[in-house]
Order: sequence, then structure tokens, then C-alpha cells
Amino acid sequence: MDALEALLGADLKIEQEVFIKRLNTHFTVKAIDGQTINKLRDEATHYVGKGSKRKAQFNEEEFNSSLIVAGCVNPDFSNAKLLEKYGARDASDCVLKALLAGEIIALQEAILRLSGFVDNADDEVEEVKN
Repeated sequence: MDALEALLGADLKIEQEVFIKRLNTHFTVKAIDGQTINKLRDEATHYVGKGSKRKAQFNEEEFNSSLIVAGCVNPDFSNAKLLEKYGARDASDCVLKALLAGEIIALQEAILRLSGFVDNADDEVEEVKN
């Protein structure tokens, strides 16, 4: 099969279950496209200073939680009951309040792998962030 045929027959709807031991349940995550990754990266980049002193600052925590919100099919972190339970202002805040750091990393890595960042996931994550 050549590349064109492979692309024409490809399914972009790729999902996987990730077991979260502490909760004794599976979360369902999905692949996300490059456009969404770029949007999340841009939203997590804030500028400080003015003129020639203006610099971009990347908020890794914001990117990670937004990536999980975009890539997590189940549960829905914008669910009103979840937001209320954790006192979260939005879905990204809920991710940070409801999950432990290692759980966030596990979900993030699964989403990035499904999205095509297969080899050297840590290097790829850094590249996406920059």
C-alpha cells in the first residue's frame, strides 16, 4: 500500500483505555490532531513585558491539563458534578484537582502516543511544548 492509499483509508478516531490504579478504573483517551495541539500550546503561552523586552512564557501545567481535557473521552472533566466535587472553575482546573501528578503524566503520555508521538515520548513532549 502506498502512502496516499494509507492516508485515504486511515481512521483518525483512535481511542485507548488507560487504567488509573488509585481509582481502580479505566479512562478512555483519544488521539488529537496537530491543529489542536498547536492551539493548546498557544493558549498555554503567555507574554510578559513590552517592546523588545517582551518574552513568551510557556505554562506547562496549563498545557498538560488542557491536553487531557481535549484528549479524554471518559470521564468528561467538564461534568457539573465533578466540577462541584473538586471546587473547580473549569475542566482544566478539575484535571489538576482530581488527579495526582503521576496520573496526569500517564494520561498525557497515552494521548501523545495515540496522536503519533510514538518514539521517545518525553523528547516529543518537550518538542511540542516548545
